[in-house]
Amino acid sequence: MLKGADDSVMEQEDSASQHGEMMSWDINDIKLPQYVSQTDWFQEWPDSYVKHIYSSEDKNAQRHHSSWAMRNTNNHNSRILKKSCLGVVVCGNDCSTLDGRKIYLRPAICDKARQKQQRKCCPNCNGPLRLLSCRGHGGYPVTNFWRHEGQFIFFQSKGAHDHPRPETKLEAEARRSIQKAKSAFSPPSLRLKRVQEIE
Repeated sequence: MLKGADDSVMEQEDSASQHGEMMSWDINDIKLPQYVSQTDWFQEWPDSYVKHIYSSEDKNAQRHHSSWAMRNTNNHNSRILKKSCLGVVVCGNDCSTLDGRKIYLRPAICDKARQKQQRKCCPNCNGPLRLLSCRGHGGYPVTNFWRHEGQFIFFQSKGAHDHPRPETKLEAEARRSIQKAKSAFSPPSLRLKRVQEIE
């Protein structure tokens, strides 16, 4: 009877130490937890200072997916993928759509394309677009780190996003498709006017 109680206490201590190991790691540690009893559900919008351990079978984790607009950043450790947030592109007029939604566009990944994007007009009111940069990590962009170790993918986010969520990649693609279809059916004089406005 007493032996059973001791076993139970030891199991609880093992579980507590495993839980501590699960939460105390940092992405830069030489050795990461090896005995993970349960992996996390994939998080599409990770925010704040969070850590997740995903299965190496998780397709979203394999692709280092995030609905935040992130771009690869130089990193001195080849085993760790580092991504920084680009923020969100908003309407300079702070307009709203007919259903009351604000314009939160996904910034282009490439610097040149992002500058070009800001010279375009708001798809809702034709006002100017402007970039709200992410400064949620001590004045710098929020940074996400990914590291593949055996059967696990370790994820760590540093910083809390200080801007609205941009549209997802799928929403951005759908919006562009609709815009292309509209411009294909608009009269040539309107298309010329739109080109002149952009220039």
